[in-house]
Amino acid sequence: MPAAEELIETADGEEPDRWSLTVASRTTRAHGRRTIAKLLDAAVAEFGSHGYHGASMARIAKRAGTAHGTVYLHFADKDDLLAAAMADVTRDLAPATRAVPVLEPGAAGLALLQAWLVDVCRRFQTHGALLQAISEAFNTDPHTPAGVDSLREMNRSVAAIADRIRATGASGVDPKIAALAIYAVIEGANRAMFRGQLLASTDELAQGLAEFIQRSLFGT
Repeated sequence: MPAAEELIETADGEEPDRWSLTVASRTTRAHGRRTIAKLLDAAVAEFGSHGYHGASMARIAKRAGTAHGTVYLHFADKDDLLAAAMADVTRDLAPATRAVPVLEPGAAGLALLQAWLVDVCRRFQTHGALLQAISEAFNTDPHTPAGVDSLREMNRSVAAIADRIRATGASGVDPKIAALAIYAVIEGANRAMFRGQLLASTDELAQGLAEFIQRSLFGT
């Protein structure tokens, strides 16, 4: 993950596109937009270094080069900041996780599955710090705005996978349960990779996941 200084530097001019949803929803002033972008970049670095529970609003302000009180002009608390950031993360991640290819046996089916997983895994890794923070927050209180939004998006992605499984006509497989298991494996493997617990490249991870999914569904 890029260093906090590198992330913040990109926001010195116009706010980066990756935060456009959050920025637009919080202010219309140019200076405010730049400040929010810096705070969001700083939050990514802070969550990546300290996790959700260890993250500090004061350190986020310091990383962003703003006064402590400035954070609270734009975000009510740490949960509000995380939920706001996840709106832009979801915009990037959701289209990829829902673009499940046709599931079929054989080399062609494996290639399609692997290409999809490469894209999904790269996005999971890009947003690893915030996704991990969401997981930690959800485990403590599943009713936070960020947790509720994350669960809703996960269910939509699981539904897309289930539709593809259902279309295979595979017997003896409950599409919903199988889809939930597949999503959990993808998410868990990427979380382990982001934490450094799984040493593999993105391509290697995607290949392993593709083979696992294909064999689970078709037995070959």
